[in-house]
Amino acid sequence: MLQHSGIVYPRLRWIGLHIFLVVFFTSCDGKHGKSFLPDIPGYDNAHRQIFVLHKQLLEISGITYNNDGTLSAINDEDGKIFHVGLSDAKPTSIQFGEKNDYEDIVLADSVYYVLESNGNLHIVPVSQPSGERMIKFLKKKKIEFESLYYDKAESKLVLLSKEQRLIEDALVAYSFDPVTETFSNDPYYVIPLKDVKRFMKDYSAECKPSAAAIHPVLNKLFVVASVGKVIMICSLKGEVESVYTMNPDLFSQPEGICFSPEGDMYISNEGLQGKATIIKYKYRPHK
Repeated sequence: MLQHSGIVYPRLRWIGLHIFLVVFFTSCDGKHGKSFLPDIPGYDNAHRQIFVLHKQLLEISGITYNNDGTLSAINDEDGKIFHVGLSDAKPTSIQFGEKNDYEDIVLADSVYYVLESNGNLHIVPVSQPSGERMIKFLKKKKIEFESLYYDKAESKLVLLSKEQRLIEDALVAYSFDPVTETFSNDPYYVIPLKDVKRFMKDYSAECKPSAAAIHPVLNKLFVVASVGKVIMICSLKGEVESVYTMNPDLFSQPEGICFSPEGDMYISNEGLQGKATIIKYKYRPHK
């Protein structure tokens, strides 16, 4: 430290204070800071809960809320559905298929639906997992999926693309009818990426959805994008209404989202350089 006659120069004092403030506010936006910028209404960042998962779920790729208040999950490769106890204890699981590229899971009417990245759906009855069947998604042009959700009002499952070659600079969704077990021939809806980037205020930004779910209280679609680190809130027809930045220190690789009937939000993270996590946010709507 430069000093003269035991006196520190005022300029150096100012520089030291400036460095301290930068470090302080940077750390506040890290693991101990805000989860979303701006804050998502109804979710109190100060009361979030972070659960570290067992190593079997290191590559957790999708979660769903069960009727008994627990969660179920899949990982990228194993044909297993895991019962998640929100701890690092070894989870119980059921086998439904061979190794594959599994991306998301939804529970609807006592049936698990498991999504492959190519759009194929595995139908797994809760009461009889050995009765699993697979319905192929047959499209000519390549589409990669990571997001599957259930629209109860329409009685349809919806697959949202991560990447696709059908429409330039857009995200496309296809629907699946659980009764007829058929996919829609045409896109269910299309989200122009310019609409997303307009909210992000960055037309060079990336946004590749990795999970989606409908908020049961707000009746809005929440879409998580691991590539781009954003969470979008949309209408049920895919119209973008708001976009929030996700803290990368908390969400290293967000790959799953689901809600309790009361609106509590759960977001899962693959364990890129550590352990996988699920972060829970209680829903407390403003009155």
